[in-house]
Amino acid sequence: MIVNIVENSYRKDYIMLDSKYYDAMKIAKKENYEQIYFNKKLDCIYSENVAPMFREVYEKLYADLIAGNEESVIFKHHIEYVEEARSYYDASRSYAEEEPNRIVADYIASMTDDYFVDLYHHLFPKGKYHVNYKSYFEN
Repeated sequence: MIVNIVENSYRKDYIMLDSKYYDAMKIAKKENYEQIYFNKKLDCIYSENVAPMFREVYEKLYADLIAGNEESVIFKHHIEYVEEARSYYDASRSYAEEEPNRIVADYIASMTDDYFVDLYHHLFPKGKYHVNYKSYFEN
């Protein structure tokens, strides 16, 4: 799809897909809304499990950051990675000096769903929230 966008948009002042890709994207978007965004069962799972998991993970990561707990995953999996990446283009200020809420939000925003669930269980091995995955290949 990206190649198609580049091929159809190059040297134009707009972005364009050819009709085959555009139609496929419209179908995928429609299916997402039907199966994900307007799915009452998923809304229930989110409000009863995922939202509280986010809250607990956020609060734990924030507390670790404020306490300077460098053994925490927020330092090892996020801050160290960002610091190294920034060293190539912006050495004027340390990422660790950013506002703590921003750092935690950046880290959570960078996570895949699977990573987030694994992180929750790593941080809270006896946590009361669980998300069960249904394989893409199950009916």
